[in-house]
Amino acid sequence: MRHVILIILSFLLTICSGATCAWALGEESFGNQPLNAANFQDWPGIVPVVNHESRVYHQWVNGNEYCFYRGNNESLNDVLKKFAATDEKVHEVVLRPGPAVVDSFNKSKTIHYHWNLHLVGGIAKTMTKKDQGAKIWSKHPILTIYVGGNIQLDKIKIPKGVSVLELADLEKRYSKGLKSTDTTVRGWSNGQLARLDPYSESNMKAIARLLEDDDKWVRLNAAGALATFGKKAEPLLPTLQETLNTDDQQLKTRVKETIKKIEDAKDKTKAEKEHQEMVSKISQFRKSLAK
Repeated sequence: MRHVILIILSFLLTICSGATCAWALGEESFGNQPLNAANFQDWPGIVPVVNHESRVYHQWVNGNEYCFYRGNNESLNDVLKKFAATDEKVHEVVLRPGPAVVDSFNKSKTIHYHWNLHLVGGIAKTMTKKDQGAKIWSKHPILTIYVGGNIQLDKIKIPKGVSVLELADLEKRYSKGLKSTDTTVRGWSNGQLARLDPYSESNMKAIARLLEDDDKWVRLNAAGALATFGKKAEPLLPTLQETLNTDDQQLKTRVKETIKKIEDAKDKTKAEKEHQEMVSKISQFRKSLAK
């Protein structure tokens, strides 16, 4: 059985009803000390991936679970072999531009990593059964690789039976979540889509449309997610200003915070160019796999 501690995690998976979020059960660990194999029985064969020596951080919240790894291509390719060898019917690997960092629960530590493993079990697994929920919470493990730096694209060895995805594939999935009949899925999709690609104008506009959603919690999530786009979201400032004409004080506060973050955001033209160049290289690499 898991040893679980009680923590408040508004930025991670919570059980929500309207605009009210409940306490979330979660745990985290640092380093690569082996995790209990009994906790991963839903995914036969995944333990060698979970407990790979390259793991540097692990977090679990209500069954929404991530393992984070740091290493070079040799280490990554070893993980890919082990991932492909699991008994899962679907083996999906996402390639996306790096770098990548994650904060510890209390934000006292920032962990740099090169790939992660996402597993959905426990309470979180119920989200896969909601309308479009499986588009956000995958029913099978997903390995995401952040290309660049230590991880060289041309040295990644994709094993047979593994499907390679890129940002465009996930954008299609997450965008469907925005149209879910379930408010939790709809609201959660905002942040997922924003973090997927903070330079995507189409994603930004899709999220902005949910500022007019019928549900308060969805509107709050949309307003907060738009801050992720920084200066890219400047054209939306008039829309956000109009949103301030509301009696909803919580939404008003959230919108004001987002407006300030957008106005204070640094120019990321150079970073966006490098990002787009890597997106293109990943797309070409994926096409080469089909030859």
